[in-house]
Amino acid sequence: MPKTIRLQILTMISIVCGLPVRADGQDRDQRRWELGVGIPVTRLDGFKVTEPGFGGQGNFHLFRWGRTRFSVDAEADYFPGIHSYKAEQKRFPDWRAAEEVSKSQFVIGLRAGMQWRRAEFFGRFRPGLFRFSEFTLYKEDSLCAAVYPPPEGCFTNRAKVRPAMDWGGGAMLPAGKRWFVRLDAGETLVHYDFDLIAVPYLGPPSDPFLNRQPGAQSPYSQGDWKHQFQFGAGFGIRF
Repeated sequence: MPKTIRLQILTMISIVCGLPVRADGQDRDQRRWELGVGIPVTRLDGFKVTEPGFGGQGNFHLFRWGRTRFSVDAEADYFPGIHSYKAEQKRFPDWRAAEEVSKSQFVIGLRAGMQWRRAEFFGRFRPGLFRFSEFTLYKEDSLCAAVYPPPEGCFTNRAKVRPAMDWGGGAMLPAGKRWFVRLDAGETLVHYDFDLIAVPYLGPPSDPFLNRQPGAQSPYSQGDWKHQFQFGAGFGIRF
């Protein structure tokens, strides 16, 4: 049987059974780039707060191995910070808690997906960075170490950037020939250092652990990995 006739028969069988036609897979491989926007939601385990945000995603198709499609997957998100404390809850007027400030993250790694009909289901692993914008931290200097509890001048507002690892999975559902809807769910591990584990206490000094002296040691002096569950939804285009 000639090759062209066999190909026509297989194509007809794929259409009748509702399976993806080979040409669709070829077309998808030719469109190597994906760009999208989305609304992520993260649960900050270290602070017991949930925050929505917005961000963008980019993907570049590397190669296909069997039925599995491997790509470079990147995402950048911004969380504006929706939680706040009343002025009477703070020791100093300009005190800013880590829960209040904006946060952002950038991750890039590998995505492996398999196509079923016109949808794609995938898993991903992406290392990156998680950033807290300016919040209140101790000034680690000798003068402040000699005074306890430290006065307002012994604190400063500055940003904190920590390493992160994101893993999870999701689905990409067709919304047109080139457009798609992307759903994600997973967990982001963020390494909290001592400044994030034992943040300065908002109220009057009462707990020596929460109101630690600069340079003080604790079982968490080396930091700890915190689990942050994240999910999101968005849309994008292939080209």
